[in-house]
Amino acid sequence: MSGNPAFASFVPGKPRRVLVLAHGYPWPDNSRTDSQLLAYASARVEAWKDFAHGCGAIVIAPVFGGTAFPGYREMAGADPRPDEFVNQLVDRLGRRYLGKGFDGRFSLHGHSAGGQFAARYLLTHPGRLREVILSAPSAYPFPDPHVPWPNGMARGRDLVTGRAAAAPVRSRWIAAAATVTVIVLVGSLDIDNRPAAAGQAGSSRLTRGQNWVGQMRTLAEAEGQTASVLLAVVDDAGHDEDEMTAPAQARLAGDWGTSQPVS
Repeated sequence: MSGNPAFASFVPGKPRRVLVLAHGYPWPDNSRTDSQLLAYASARVEAWKDFAHGCGAIVIAPVFGGTAFPGYREMAGADPRPDEFVNQLVDRLGRRYLGKGFDGRFSLHGHSAGGQFAARYLLTHPGRLREVILSAPSAYPFPDPHVPWPNGMARGRDLVTGRAAAAPVRSRWIAAAATVTVIVLVGSLDIDNRPAAAGQAGSSRLTRGQNWVGQMRTLAEAEGQTASVLLAVVDDAGHDEDEMTAPAQARLAGDWGTSQPVS
């Protein structure tokens, strides 16, 4: 692997939980340097700091998209993979600040490209998650056995290493659909056509989100389980990461049972 994995973080005075932020990539090319991406991840932590302080959340923002993790959207790569790096960070900071009672579970928020990572992390590691906010991803791993991973349930290929990559086993898809609180958060104005991609049902972030939620709910219900995946449309919102932050914070505050104001 080239590049050194990096992250930004915030630890409140009285930590009670862990929140991972998978940031977006709001640029049309891949020309951003690692230092620029670290600055962006740090800015995302800053945008969440007041909320995290009030809710007692340790915030961890891995630096994604640079030389260390160019394939983070598809959760691709090796030594470590982006999901493995997240697990290492969560375990290290969780044990340090929450002590022996920390069970390794955390909350995950991903916006846009980070939402693609978060959706694939959800399917791969449902047992690590308390809740997930998928904020306007452009592509999802659909529960389609005929579409290769990372867009479906069939065996695929790691887009960074080129090696064969197995999709998560079916039981993990069911666990993701029925045991983890998952909110797909999309702006009502996020309706621009997205590039075609394998297995994607819908042409915009809004329609793809609607269809993915529907298919995941159908998967859970076919197993006789109550679906835990929901769609939340943010009125008059587009795709801007800052614009989508307050609605995401409000959802998390509700899940955590806190009354902290959002930023």
